[in-house]
This record gives sequence, structure tokens and C-alpha cells, in this order.
Amino acid sequence: MNKDMKGVCLFLGGIGLAYALFLMLVVLFTGVKIVKSIVFIVTFSLALITIGLNSQVRTRLLAFAKSKFTA
Repeated sequence: MNKDMKGVCLFLGGIGLAYALFLMLVVLFTGVKIVKSIVFIVTFSLALITIGLNSQVRTRLLAFAKSKFTA
């Protein structure tokens, strides 16, 4: 995949996570029941971010996350 498409995937994934955060704030203040929608948006956004990352960065992020949760 070329760099432009990876950049688009990262951008759309970031926008999706920001939108999910906004929806969580809406749920917090209004009590609206949209949890399934938020879970779907977060899952789809994380998939886009994963597609946009190259293998070296993905490996470093996984190692960092494992070190934080195991130590």
C-alpha cells in the first residue's frame, strides 16, 4: 500500500476515534443509549489505524503496550 493511502487510513481512523470520544461525552451528559454505535465506530477506527501503520511501528507499539501492562 502506498504512503498516501496509509496516511488517509491514519487520518480517518483518528477522526473516527475523536468522533467516538465526542459520542462518549454525549452519553455522559445526556444518558443516550448509543453504546453499540460507539463500539462499532471505535473498532472500525482502530482497524483503519492498524492498516495505516507500517509493520515496524506496529511492532514497537505492541512491545510498548506489553511492557506497560506486564510490568
